[in-house]
Amino acid sequence: MATNLNVTELDFDQIKKNLKNYLKTQTAFSSHDFEGSGLSSLLDVLAYNTHYNAMTAHFALNEAFLDSAQIRGNIVTRAKLLGYIPRSILAPRATITITVDVSGESGTIPSTLTLPRGTKLTTNVDGRNFRYVVLNEQSAVLTGTKFVFSNVIIVEGTRKKLLYRVDNDIENQKYQISDDDADTSTLRVLVQANELSSSFDNYTKFESLINVNSSSRVYYLQENSNEYYEVYFGDGVTGKKPLNNNIVTLDYIFTNGGESNGANVFTLVDNIGGYATNAVATLAKAAGGTERETSESIRFNAPLTFTSQNRAVTSDDYRAIIQKEFTNINSISTWGGEDNDPPDYGSIYIAIKPLVNETLTVNEKTEIKNTILKGKSVVSITPIIVDPNFTYLELDVSFKYNPNLTDRSAVELTSVVRDTVTDYNFNELNKFDGVFRHSQLLKAIDNADPSIQNSSVRPYMFMNITPKKASNLLDNNFNLQFTSPFFNSGSSTNFIISSTMWKLNGDEVYFGDIPIDGSTNRQVIAYKVVDSVNVTVINNAGLINTTAGTISLNNFKPDDDSADVIRITIVPDSLDLAPKRDQLIAIDPLRVIITPSVDTISVSGSSGTIDYTTTSRLR
Repeated sequence: MATNLNVTELDFDQIKKNLKNYLKTQTAFSSHDFEGSGLSSLLDVLAYNTHYNAMTAHFALNEAFLDSAQIRGNIVTRAKLLGYIPRSILAPRATITITVDVSGESGTIPSTLTLPRGTKLTTNVDGRNFRYVVLNEQSAVLTGTKFVFSNVIIVEGTRKKLLYRVDNDIENQKYQISDDDADTSTLRVLVQANELSSSFDNYTKFESLINVNSSSRVYYLQENSNEYYEVYFGDGVTGKKPLNNNIVTLDYIFTNGGESNGANVFTLVDNIGGYATNAVATLAKAAGGTERETSESIRFNAPLTFTSQNRAVTSDDYRAIIQKEFTNINSISTWGGEDNDPPDYGSIYIAIKPLVNETLTVNEKTEIKNTILKGKSVVSITPIIVDPNFTYLELDVSFKYNPNLTDRSAVELTSVVRDTVTDYNFNELNKFDGVFRHSQLLKAIDNADPSIQNSSVRPYMFMNITPKKASNLLDNNFNLQFTSPFFNSGSSTNFIISSTMWKLNGDEVYFGDIPIDGSTNRQVIAYKVVDSVNVTVINNAGLINTTAGTISLNNFKPDDDSADVIRITIVPDSLDLAPKRDQLIAIDPLRVIITPSVDTISVSGSSGTIDYTTTSRLR
């Protein structure tokens, strides 16, 4: 046995060197030329074989674990052991109303009209045509001369049917969906006795062992090693087993994914019941289309879903289950009622920022509560879905640059800085854990061009309100919750709040604020400007709680010809802003004011200090 042969190396050259050193110690090879072509070739083969086997073992071991596997088929297999099925590509969904007018029709008009699944529509997005189809069959009753199909859900793609014959002689028979761009959320699995039968049994996707027995019509879904989805049935114990020669129909939609997100104008291609006179109104534009789940997403989500065991108990469980089943998510936040403000024990709060719109539609919220979470929530916990609360930022950006270090003009440098701010907003903000880090943005601006010597950023928070006008009998009441406490100016009469102009009794007025004796809170007023002097027109228009970061506005009604939207701007107490619970921070690109100036000290040395200026902390 070779006791002095080093077997710890993986590198080819080092393996060959170890073999060579070992042979040199053997008396039978003491006179051989190991650099000769013949023996060197033999050593190459031995080293290659050793290296190949070592690497094969290394890769095989890596592929055995979810964290290190690289081949998607292996990742999917490891995830399946955790009870996780990767999400397929998803088609955008829109909600429409279809009205069929039969006033010009002759003959007998039926009292009920059916809108079949798969009815085709078209739309155009960025010059490209897309086909949409009706997802579910729906009926409408004749009202007057019209049939109205309300809240019709349509999805982008093409409907397809695959038929398979059951052969129970094949052990563990599976039925493959032959399109890798099939949206499995649209899948319908039907089983009929034979090809001549007119009756179908509808099978539903397996979700839980609860109430599943030998007669339960459920199907199982998985992704196979070829990256196609496939359907299989129970064994007669946990799920009904189809009989020999039964016909299995897979009815699904294959799609282009998110390419038509945002589509909002649809035209019917098919007639409905033979009637061509129809109108389509869009209730919710297309959203939710996305590509199939990536390997990295599977690697991240599978352990989370396994931890929750498909049961929603903690706030993290709710997040994991919703992320698995619902796709129109750009960012999600969940928190317990005990962490809410005010506390609401026995509730779980869910805030979702969708991919396309700023808020979820009513139908999407209903789907999450009544479909995705149904049967998984603890009976004593009530899920509550809330809309995201946006705090928008306007930025005053100033930077000094050395013109000797760049061939860009001040205008071009301003454009570079603006792009940097836009990138920061896209990459770091607009999500529930997106913190506005002042120093991070400054660093990005300073690194945007070698000529930029330093920069300063003054953030201001704002929200938009749409008040009722004077013709409305009710006063306006708004409660605005910002992400940060406000700058406390003490007893100063300088405003920390400002607003865009609105009209009251024909005058152009604005919101301001004044101190309250003995309190850190400040009172909101409305004022007009007369000869450069602020004249108060409403003494008490609300309250500013500087510590809690809230503004309440009340007791005002703008004139009917006033602006529809009023922007409320406030000075934050900190340069770093962090969202909580349902809050999101976003920079408004239209309200980023950038001021470049030449760094006179960098250009002229000590003589440049005479003209050197700095940026004030507040406007």
